[in-house]
Amino acid sequence: MKPPRMRSMQARLTLLLGAIALLVSSLAGATLFWALKREVERQEITEVSGKLELIDHLIDMQNSASGLQDLAATFDQMRAGEGQLGIWIMDAQGKVVYGGAAPETLEALPDRQVVLEAPDGGRMRGLRVNMNDRILPGAQLTVAVSTRTSSQFLYAYGTALVLICALWVGATVMLAAWAVRRSMAPTRRLSEQAARIQPDNLSRRLPLQDTDRELHELVRSFNRTLERLQAAYQQMEGFNADVAHELRTPLATLINGTQVMLSSPRDAAELRDALESNLEELEDLKTLVNDMLFLARADRGERAADLVPVSLAAEARRVAEYYEATLEERGVGLRCEGDATVAANPGLVRRALANLIANAIKATPPGGEIVLACSASAAGARVEVRNPGIPIPAADLPRIFDRFFRSGQARAPRSEGHGLGLAIVRAIARMHGGEVDAASDARGTIVGITLRGPDGHTAAANITEM
Repeated sequence: MKPPRMRSMQARLTLLLGAIALLVSSLAGATLFWALKREVERQEITEVSGKLELIDHLIDMQNSASGLQDLAATFDQMRAGEGQLGIWIMDAQGKVVYGGAAPETLEALPDRQVVLEAPDGGRMRGLRVNMNDRILPGAQLTVAVSTRTSSQFLYAYGTALVLICALWVGATVMLAAWAVRRSMAPTRRLSEQAARIQPDNLSRRLPLQDTDRELHELVRSFNRTLERLQAAYQQMEGFNADVAHELRTPLATLINGTQVMLSSPRDAAELRDALESNLEELEDLKTLVNDMLFLARADRGERAADLVPVSLAAEARRVAEYYEATLEERGVGLRCEGDATVAANPGLVRRALANLIANAIKATPPGGEIVLACSASAAGARVEVRNPGIPIPAADLPRIFDRFFRSGQARAPRSEGHGLGLAIVRAIARMHGGEVDAASDARGTIVGITLRGPDGHTAAANITEM
């Protein structure tokens, strides 16, 4: 299969300039030719008008039709002297009184002008007027000149004009190709500089200095894309390092435990304990892998399915019941207030609420109270989880929804989770067309999630306390 033919901007611009040159030269040439033709025709009519006045004056000097015969010799001399002059006198019945065979009228124009075809096939242009009724009632006088000379002149002029226009268009195309190639040189330089950017030097940017104004926005957009790519690449590197760190500990535990068990004979009870320990680590790994797969699907733009009307207060109560034992163990209270209904996936909503509450429980000191507030607005259905405790540093606050991020410590114990909880909350919000936000100060921390239905509609909130 042949590769697709690539279009060339340089060739397209050159052809476009050539087409413009052809159009302009054609219009200019046609205008010049039309103006010259009009001038030639005007001169022909001026010449005929002068002859007509002379002939009409000579005829008016006669007293009768018989006197016209005396003018025949004069008319013959005029026709012989001019060479291309035609004179015809026709009576009221259309019979030729003088001039030989009558010419065929091809076209009658305003101001008594006529275009004739002479008996020899040549074209003539002239004037046709009515004669004095005193001499020959109803007769017409036609005086015309041959257009052969003027036609030959116009043909030669038109041919020269076409050749000049063709040469001018050809020269324009060649100069345009040179000018376009020279103008496209900055684009080629930028392409070469962009091609030199590799994964190991993503910090490089295309220069804006000495760049043409038309390319400024393109260079800015490209540099902004590079910034996003660099951030994504660095995030991916950090993510890979985090994944490796998270997998290294359980894998090392599994390997070491298995090696110890295989180092010497073991009874059934010891083997069972080892298998139970390994199963616990494998379940932990399974959870980590499933969470990562879920985040990957969300990153690809997957939307939440099986949407039904969900009461956020009802789901909050269900999740709160699940955490009752943990709350009592830590001496932490949980209060739910407000309600809002939104079209959402119930399972995903419960998962987001569970992650928010679990995160709040870890950060709340004994005796503190967590408030889970539901509300509805034009922006969507919103859930806020407020907890007292040590505030999150301002530098860490924008990153708390990143994967594997744990504020204020390098690595939390494995019992504290993998650091994917809030990242999953953000993914669930995006799958419902919403967003997440967070704020923290001396009074505590607020983490919120906003969900929107498929049409952006959210039912009104009912303010209650539970």
